[in-house]
Amino acid sequence: MKFSNDGRYLASAGEDKVVRVWQITEDERSDTTDIPVSDSSCVYFSMNRLSDLGPLMVEKEKNSKFKSLRRTQDSACVIFPPKVFRIIEKPLHVFRGHVDEIMDLSWSKNNCLLSSSVDKTVLTCIQFNPVNDDYFISGSIDGKVRIWATDCCKVVDWTETKDIITAVSYRPDGQGGIIGSVNGTCRFFDLSDHQFELGAKMCLTGKKKSPCKRITGFQFLPQDPSKILVNCADSKVRIIDGTNVVGKYKGLRNGGNQISASFTSDGKHIVSASEDSNVYIWKYADQEDSSFLQPKAVKSFECFSSDASVAIPWPGIKASGPHESSNKPLPFSLSTSLSLSQDYFLDSITKGSSSAYATWPEEKLPISSSLMSGISKSQYRFFKNSCQSSSDSHAWGLVIVTSGWDGRIRSFHNYGLPVSP
Repeated sequence: MKFSNDGRYLASAGEDKVVRVWQITEDERSDTTDIPVSDSSCVYFSMNRLSDLGPLMVEKEKNSKFKSLRRTQDSACVIFPPKVFRIIEKPLHVFRGHVDEIMDLSWSKNNCLLSSSVDKTVLTCIQFNPVNDDYFISGSIDGKVRIWATDCCKVVDWTETKDIITAVSYRPDGQGGIIGSVNGTCRFFDLSDHQFELGAKMCLTGKKKSPCKRITGFQFLPQDPSKILVNCADSKVRIIDGTNVVGKYKGLRNGGNQISASFTSDGKHIVSASEDSNVYIWKYADQEDSSFLQPKAVKSFECFSSDASVAIPWPGIKASGPHESSNKPLPFSLSTSLSLSQDYFLDSITKGSSSAYATWPEEKLPISSSLMSGISKSQYRFFKNSCQSSSDSHAWGLVIVTSGWDGRIRSFHNYGLPVSP
């Protein structure tokens, strides 16, 4: 599965040889369907378009239970946004034509879609040039990496390695990239007028013969293209800087299947499916010293079960034009110097502002009876403490979409703030 660059479409493909395109929307939240039954592990708040916060309004029988909750140190603060991620259930487009399993998908910046298969095309991996839709790159089982011109469907240039190519990726500037092979070797390349110049080579796995050496994917760190996330079939996710490995993230051992991890759009977390059908999430910690050749493997992660063979984070819907939006920041923060009193309440946004994600709160305003009737002091203190304990690496608002061997696509939304340790 691959999201389009603007986050508005999801393409899926696999063993059935069919490519499907699904439309993504952000719908108004419905308290009757989107809110789970209250439980003792969560305290629920809702947020409107102006980032005004209030306790969740639930049905009477749930409301009585909500009021009687005993909030403990381990309780989570859950804040539901005004709009929620949705996948339209009927595919927008269905494309047929491949006669064997589809191996890879790639979106161009203008929402053209490429697919590669092990049918007559024998392509194992593909990617559009990220800055020029007129070209794309492919790797194949014949050991060749090719640059194609999309308008004439012809090869512009190619280079050859001794091994089956299993992964390939452009740099974000489109002027070079990296190649991965079945034996765990990575090879850098530069491009001059779409002509290959091969560069440094590195092997990420040991000399021991194993089917789990295969490189399965690459992703350049969104905020720092000098660092690359490398997926390998040995169950380790590696971060490389040049030819140095500067980070390792380890989950469940797998048997070499095509399971890939990816950065969230803000670069703060790594998300991956695993052979145990769980979804694993690591907090990404940047290594400033790229000369550190033997980084300690990070085994600290969170996971949840979803019968997933693929898991990818949604990048968020991006605005058209040069000022594209990134992952939604937490739409509120809390100053330690501000508090709730009988005289003042913290409003959510400066009057006259139209931003839906302004810092919360920005000013003190006189108490309004409607606001005060909605939130209690204890609820406010709980919310304040939760905000103060949240670090910059929170995953509030993160949406993860999974697909499993049963053919089902599922979405998971994270609207909880971190629980204080």
